[in-house]
Amino acid sequence: MTDTILEDWVAGTTNYRIRASVIAGVSVVYTIFVIVTLVMFIIVARNKRSGLEKRSVKLVFIQALGCYLAGVDGLVTAALNNWACFIRLWLFNIGFMLSLSAMFARAFHLMVVYKVHELTSKLSLRDPMQIINEMEAGVMQSAPILPKIVVHSSLVGHGVEHTEKQSASALRSKFSRTKLSSSEEQIRDMQQLKKYRRLLPYATDRMLITFILISLVLTMVLSLVINITNKQFAVRPVQSVCDFFWGFLPVTAIIIVYFFIVFPLILWRVWGNRDAYGIRHDLIICDTVGIAVLIVTLVWVNVLRETQQIWPGLSYVWIYAFFLHISSVFVPLLNAIKHNKSALEGNNQSPSSEAEMAPRVLLPLPNRRVNFNRMLDDPIEYNKFRTFAVSCFSSELTAFIEEYQVLKAKTIAILRPKSMRGRPSDSTICTLANPEPTKLPVSPHATSPPKTSESAYTPTSVTTSILDTLTNNSKPTHTVSFPSQLFDKLKAVYWDYIDPNSYTSVNASPMVVRRIDEMMNNNDYNVTLFDELKDEVLFMLYSDVYTRYIRK
Repeated sequence: MTDTILEDWVAGTTNYRIRASVIAGVSVVYTIFVIVTLVMFIIVARNKRSGLEKRSVKLVFIQALGCYLAGVDGLVTAALNNWACFIRLWLFNIGFMLSLSAMFARAFHLMVVYKVHELTSKLSLRDPMQIINEMEAGVMQSAPILPKIVVHSSLVGHGVEHTEKQSASALRSKFSRTKLSSSEEQIRDMQQLKKYRRLLPYATDRMLITFILISLVLTMVLSLVINITNKQFAVRPVQSVCDFFWGFLPVTAIIIVYFFIVFPLILWRVWGNRDAYGIRHDLIICDTVGIAVLIVTLVWVNVLRETQQIWPGLSYVWIYAFFLHISSVFVPLLNAIKHNKSALEGNNQSPSSEAEMAPRVLLPLPNRRVNFNRMLDDPIEYNKFRTFAVSCFSSELTAFIEEYQVLKAKTIAILRPKSMRGRPSDSTICTLANPEPTKLPVSPHATSPPKTSESAYTPTSVTTSILDTLTNNSKPTHTVSFPSQLFDKLKAVYWDYIDPNSYTSVNASPMVVRRIDEMMNNNDYNVTLFDELKDEVLFMLYSDVYTRYIRK
């Protein structure tokens, strides 16, 4: 600032009073807006379906607080000529350091979590060679794609097995050429996943808030040093006229590092990510608006000195704070409210049996659950949905239902052939309800009608339980348990998706987890072990991820 104030703009003049009144009104409206939107953000974030908690509410709050302090500093500086220099300095330094360090913390958190979900989802895809070997061996296990697949052993002898073997040979030839490169890529992905999982402990709210607090303490120490060494910013005697450039230079240099180095690097790293939680947009707003405001402010206060007396350049900091608050708080809040309303409307619908039997068409909103179930059975749509779930940090949900399908396939492959021959498949399994034999059309080129399959294997949709698949929806006469060969697999599923300490935990309700714990502690491996959890996971996918997916 200059050492003198223009006569027309000194305190008490008409121009000064008009300017002060206008900015005071803007400040009051801005304060109410920030408080209301921030409180609503925290309240709405309590609803897990809103998705706001995945933005890290604590970090967003710290960022919004920093933006507000910097914005109010700019507005009050524009309104009052006698605004103490040391207060300007402290609000400027603390406001910018809180907002920038919180933005960096949010970006780091979302980047690490997204990469863990992306790489975990990518590595969970099955090896094509394994699927081919299973085809040749006549055993079909469920792949991560969920659609219903039917393989009838009774078709052997009618040309089908020859076609399958030809297809398997062709696929083997195709995949063998890329096996080495795929293996190398898988190794690289595993190494990256290991690296990002090592970063996860540093991407928690606790660690990132610690980083912000350290930055805040250093900023306060720096501000105190400036108070002591620069008389313009001394606490006593209070100065109201001060040079913007030299007093604000240290923190301005840190701001420049964030705007021109740190944030562009983070943007480069997250640019290819499918951004469901807006960190890329927030970074773009923060960086572009921040750079523009920084340049305008520096030119305004150091070159346009006479204009600076009419309208102080520091007031433009408010524009940066306002836009960042809109991007990080207000827009996500509106989207979350719309999402909750849309999810609630979808959850209140109970599709009729006629709708379930209708052909696949674009159904209106009330039939969303029908479309969701059909999407699970559509390989193309499900793969798109699976990829979208990664961007929503929900890959553990799709991974769990894929594991459930694998368990179903393996259980049926072991139990159904024996049970259908009337013999128990395991010492703990009694006779199941015998399903009707599968009837197949007779080939016109066949010399004899096809035999009825005793081991027809029909993996069903994930919405159908293992027990219902085994019994063809008939009531079993005795308790049905998983075969002992799958006990290790069941424990692995528990540690991966149910244990609260697992990185891939589905965050099931305590009641469901308690029931599973009780069953496993009692060595009760009933085939319904994961059914309640499966239904809960499907509901989470439907009410949250799928509602977002259909809006994209």
